[in-house]
Amino acid sequence: MEKLIWSPTLHLFALCAAILVMKMLMTGYATSVLRNVRRVYISPEDYAFWRREPGPPDPQIERIRRAHRNDLEAVLPFLVIGFLAASSGAVSYEVAWWLFVPFTVARILHTIAYAFGLQPWRSILFGIADVALLATTTLLLIALV
Repeated sequence: MEKLIWSPTLHLFALCAAILVMKMLMTGYATSVLRNVRRVYISPEDYAFWRREPGPPDPQIERIRRAHRNDLEAVLPFLVIGFLAASSGAVSYEVAWWLFVPFTVARILHTIAYAFGLQPWRSILFGIADVALLATTTLLLIALV
């Protein structure tokens, strides 16, 4: 296990995974902070606790919340597939670098584009990350067959 942890490919994956998880945490925290600052809550009991009447959804909070939900659909599969590809030897360090780094950068920039409503960048960045994940998954499947 010690040798596996120190393999450059697994080390690269761990770095990208930690960055992505940190980004997901920050996106979730941003949603919570904005909800509290703007007093726009998600649940009726939150409004009742603060003795406030429910109001309309806040568009910016909803954008960040959707970006976070989108991460759940993209980053979580990467954490599994990337780990399996890196630890099984399905991808070399060089190939992993060209898949994991663009995925990570694209997901960070996707969240920024989503938060600020920057089209077509949001879709382009989603596509870049999706292609990297699809390629990683395909290489893993090829290595397993």
